[in-house]
Parts: sequence; structure tokens; C-alpha cells
Amino acid sequence: MSDINEKIKHLTYLHQNGNYSDLKTAAIEILSQIPNHIDALNALAISYKWLGDTEKAKEIFIKLVNSGLKSDYVYSNAGNFFYDIGNVNNAFECHQQAIKLNPKNVNSLNQLGLISTNMGKDEDAISYYKKVLEVQPNEEIVHHNIGNAYRNLEKYEYASDHYNLCDKPLSKCQQLECLYKLDDKKGFFEKLDIFSKTKGPHPLAAALSAHASVRYDKKDNYDFCDDPFQFIYKKNLFDRNDFNDNLITKFFNLFNESGINKKQQSLLKNGYQSSGNLFRLRNEATNEIEKIIMEEIKSYKRKYSNTNASMIKKWPDNSNLYGWLIVMNKGGSLGGHMHKEGWLSGSLYLERPKKQKENDGDIIFSLHGSNLPTDGKAFKTKTVNIEKGDIVMFPSSLFHATHPFESDEKRITLAFDIIPDS
Repeated sequence: MSDINEKIKHLTYLHQNGNYSDLKTAAIEILSQIPNHIDALNALAISYKWLGDTEKAKEIFIKLVNSGLKSDYVYSNAGNFFYDIGNVNNAFECHQQAIKLNPKNVNSLNQLGLISTNMGKDEDAISYYKKVLEVQPNEEIVHHNIGNAYRNLEKYEYASDHYNLCDKPLSKCQQLECLYKLDDKKGFFEKLDIFSKTKGPHPLAAALSAHASVRYDKKDNYDFCDDPFQFIYKKNLFDRNDFNDNLITKFFNLFNESGINKKQQSLLKNGYQSSGNLFRLRNEATNEIEKIIMEEIKSYKRKYSNTNASMIKKWPDNSNLYGWLIVMNKGGSLGGHMHKEGWLSGSLYLERPKKQKENDGDIIFSLHGSNLPTDGKAFKTKTVNIEKGDIVMFPSSLFHATHPFESDEKRITLAFDIIPDS
């Protein structure tokens, strides 16, 4: 028995060190001796999750949460998994059950905050984050998350205070955004100067610097890419042998069967955005589309390899591909925004409505967006015509929006980001 107990304890070590292949093996060995052992099943589900076998992970987590167990950490792990694959409702229920069993489960409290923001309930999110801070007052990621919630509520001073307590580059950039929206010109440029000298290049800092250069008639000295409009890449994937309507249909079938919930998106009119990362849904369709996108990203890097842009020269060594669907109906449009966590952003157009007039459903790039103050200045824009099968990639520092369209057909886009590991 002592031997099996040591094996059970070893599961934690393997999980903490990210050794998921050995974690899987160890969990299976324990289950061969003690079927339905909760810790082993939990470990096996986690290993399948990180090894890319989403269906097996899902099967085990469902078995666990339906078993009536009294383990808050298992509910918490299950909630993390369901959130990652876009099953937000299931994630919410799991995390709620976790804090019923342990009101100080900080992971579940934080995740409930993220889910609440996902649902557009930022006041609820703040309440959950404050409960985390009662237990762990110096938890940086929670200060970042509560900053996001306050920013969504346009309480920029509160947001700035919390961002200031987190050393993540994105937090410092979002503090810059708050100062900019508060018209704190002096504070903005002081913080931008500090950030430029102490942190690597960041798309959000680049976007704010470019915007400020127009607004205040100043030279833009921020090092990311001098002219982001020159870094817009477009290609029709139907020119490839491995991209076709059959693959699109398989992808849609997967999405429709996956139980993915909708995400609150205030800038989106007459449509919806999917939750979670679609590339966590490991099957033939997602794997093939991911492979195609990654190959096109390599082509993108080759195309701009001779530039001096830090975006290319300082491309992150480690990153992840994050993808989601944006579905629009007649009259649909998406307001100007940028992808603050990305490095390179892109759109793959899976369905494209017929044009009733010029630019219907096309994408607009700009140096302006996200309701930034303009002081009446005009900002450069560029409209790119898109067709079904087009992939369009661009620096994440570029704001982008869509023209509305009047056709009864749907506009369906697989949006994606290359997100650096932080």
C-alpha cells in the first residue's frame, strides 16, 4: 500500500512540472490497481488535456463531476478545462461547486471572475476578484484581471491602480491605455518612455504610440513596425491543395457539435463570437486548419524577413495559436479594436456574403479604434476587399473593423492570434 501511496503523491510532482506523458502513464498504472481513484482520474484527464486528446479529457471530467465527488480541486480543474474549450456554462457550474466546497479556492474564484467578464457581467467579476485578493492580496494576475473589469466599466483610474500592481507587459500597456483615455498626457508619455526602455516591443504600446503621434503631432519613435499598413498579408487558401469546402464543412460540424458558448462582445452588431480556443478542440478539421494557418504564418515571416521591424526580428520564441469564430448576420459589423494579447493577428474567411454595394463586409484597418480620444484629428485607414477562403494577417498593433453588409447570407470568420508565452 505504501508503494501505491507514493505513486499517488508523485502525480502532483509530475503535474507541477508539466510532465504530462509520464503523468498519463502513472495515472493509468494507479487506476489498474484502484479503479475510479479520484486523484488518478483527475491526473489522467489533465494529461489528456495537455497532450491534445480533448475528447478523452472531456469524457473523464464529465464522469468525475457527475459522480457526486466532494473535491473542490477536481471541480476546479474540470472548470478550467471546460472554459478552455469554450463550454463556459459547464465551467461556471464546476467553479461554483468548487467554491461551495472551499470558499477560498482562489483558482475557481479567479475563473468565475473571467467567466463573468466573458458574460459581460464585470461588476460580478470584480466581486469574485476581491474575494481572491482577500486570500492572496499580492496575486498579480488577479490585479490584472480586476483592472480589465474596471476598464470595461470605463473606471480607468481604478483600472490603472490595479494594472500598476502587476508587472506583466500587457498590464503596463493597459495602464498606458487608461492614462491615455484619462487625458493624462504627461503620465502617459512618462510611462511609455519607461516601458520602451525596460520591456520588449509590445503591440498595444505600439498602437497607443502611433495614435498619440497623430493626436499630438509628435514623431512616433516606438519600435515595433514603422508602417503597419505595409505588413498586411492576404492570400486565398483555395489556391492550396489542402484547403477546400469539405474541410470548412467538417470544421463547422465540429463547432456545432462541441457545445461552445457565445461570448459577450460589445463591439459586435448582429452576430456572436465563440468562447474559448477552438484549437483546443483536437480533431481532424482543427488540426488541419491549424497546420495550414501555421504554414501561412511561416510564409508571412519569410515575406517580411528583410525588414528591420522589431515585430519580425524579435518574434517570440514561444507562442500559442488562439482561434475563435465570429458569426455575423444581415446588418452585422464589428467596431474598431485590436488584439491586445496578440503579436500577429489574422482572419480566415469561411463564409462571405455577396456584396449589395461596394465594401459590404470588407475589413477596415486603421490607426484609430477602441474609443480612443482623437482631438478631432484624422487617422489613416485602409479597406481590404475579402473573399471566401481569404486569409488576412496583420500586426496585432493595427486597429481593425468591418463594413456592415445587407445580404441575408452569413459572414463567418475564423479569427486568430499568435500569442507570446508570458
